[in-house]
Amino acid sequence: MVRNATLIALSVVAMGFGVPAICVYSSVYYGFNFIAAGVIGFIAILCAAILGFFGIVTGPLGHSGPDTSAADRKRLDMMRAHQRATLEQLDDINAVLKEIRDILKATAE
Repeated sequence: MVRNATLIALSVVAMGFGVPAICVYSSVYYGFNFIAAGVIGFIAILCAAILGFFGIVTGPLGHSGPDTSAADRKRLDMMRAHQRATLEQLDDINAVLKEIRDILKATAE
């Protein structure tokens, strides 16, 4: 998802800033027609804005929920079961440590 957002941003920047900059450069140094350069630059900025809008709406912000496959759900359920088992073991270890603490407190008195 981050890769898609990066590609969208690079495309928008290249089209919105790069094309008009090349048009201005061509007009100044190579004598390209200023009116044609302005029209091409304006169209490039407009297309970049449209690409950015639809790229964001259909890309990073367009997903309403996680699209998980059956294998991903199964893997997630297995990971949850593993986490539950680990937490139960930690609870047992915590109970044993409390017993050891109580025994050590009793012997210290």
